[in-house]
Amino acid sequence: MGIVDDITAKLDSKKVALLLGGAAAVVGIAVASGSFSKGSAAQGRTSGASASKPADLDTKEGVLSILQEMNSSQAASRQQLKELASEAQSKSLSLSQACARYTQMGVSDPLANRKLSMVDFNRALSKHEDDAAVQEAIATLMGSPPTGVAATEASQALTVSKLVDIHNFMLAEFDKLAACSDKGSRDAKTVAFAAQAVVAGKTEAKFKAAPEDIEAAVLAQQGALATNEEFSGINLKLQQTMAKLVGS
Repeated sequence: MGIVDDITAKLDSKKVALLLGGAAAVVGIAVASGSFSKGSAAQGRTSGASASKPADLDTKEGVLSILQEMNSSQAASRQQLKELASEAQSKSLSLSQACARYTQMGVSDPLANRKLSMVDFNRALSKHEDDAAVQEAIATLMGSPPTGVAATEASQALTVSKLVDIHNFMLAEFDKLAACSDKGSRDAKTVAFAAQAVVAGKTEAKFKAAPEDIEAAVLAQQGALATNEEFSGINLKLQQTMAKLVGS
């Protein structure tokens, strides 16, 4: 699947599995890294912007600059996800309609903008995997900044049992979207982002918890969730359903 495979191998596997359970985390990682794209990242959309200046992949500084750009792109995509989720829920957008809105929004792909393949970047990343600055940048990209994720009143109210219920609901909704005959796009990243928005909107409406609240709660409860077999099973099914949804 590309860079996410290499990055997740460098982080605690249980923590990564928990992070993948949060709606915001899934789409943030998917869009920022291009993990759901097929083949080269250069096949992705560039949102109409001119290509970024090529980075020197032989240097740590070059790798860090790309990781930092990916992190900035992830932050922007999270906000775009929030906006599209709200619109999808208020207007009852179908997956096909959400894909169309995603295309209009123009979510940036740092690797595609730099005309880099994921294979090339993964190879460069492996050369600096023991560097503290690179490790910190990867951890931030994966949704675990040094200062942690800020807890909110809504996130503190989400118990382990409630998080299991939420993720069961998300799984059911993703299953419905995966079964759609018309997904609205053949581009895997477009479908992944649009599907996340549709499900995030429905999840927030039902549980009164925004994606960032769920993500914060998952991080806060990661110890208990890591040993919860039901939650682990749901996360595995979520990943399998997402793979089916995007046709990978």
